Amino acid sequence: MRVVAYTPEHADELRAICLDQAGDEARESEAQKAFTLLMYCDAYLELGVAYMLLDDDGVARGYVFAAEDAHAWRRAFEGHRRRIAALGPDFEQQAAEELDFYESVADSYPAHLHIDIAEGFTGRGGGRMLIEALLARLRADGVRGVVFGVASSNERAIGFYRHMGFEKLGEYADGAGTTFCMDLARS
Repeated sequence: MRVVAYTPEHADELRAICLDQAGDEARESEAQKAFTLLMYCDAYLELGVAYMLLDDDGVARGYVFAAEDAHAWRRAFEGHRRRIAALGPDFEQQAAEELDFYESVADSYPAHLHIDIAEGFTGRGGGRMLIEALLARLRADGVRGVVFGVASSNERAIGFYRHMGFEKLGEYADGAGTTFCMDLARS
């Protein structure tokens, strides 16, 4: 397994991982599938920082994406927001709430990330390699901090993030989600 910067020939593999890891909800309808890809994959591939975890055959088995500046991200995200709005008001509201949250903490944590690893490829050190590559890039680019959310029920991921040095920032969605952060100037 190795981590490399994203290249477009792996877009379909990364999109498949995103949908697989999002679970059944992401496949409930074409609108939900489109929202999941627009919000959590495609925008990052077009606008953000992206690293991939490749297996020995060169197939993508995971990724970490980031937006380095929440304010710039919101402006750049406008085209994706319009496509999300066309999917329906609930999707538009969810996207707006996430973007609002990122901007609300941007003074301390301007970057936000999204990470997924395909089933059968977790627990092999790939997550650590992805996070380390991303954090090195964010630090090199002078980013002060990073934030992200995770399902509160995902105890394995929460343990991993704590082990990696992330701290709990808060909860959202009536406790169904937990936000984690890292002050990159301190760590």
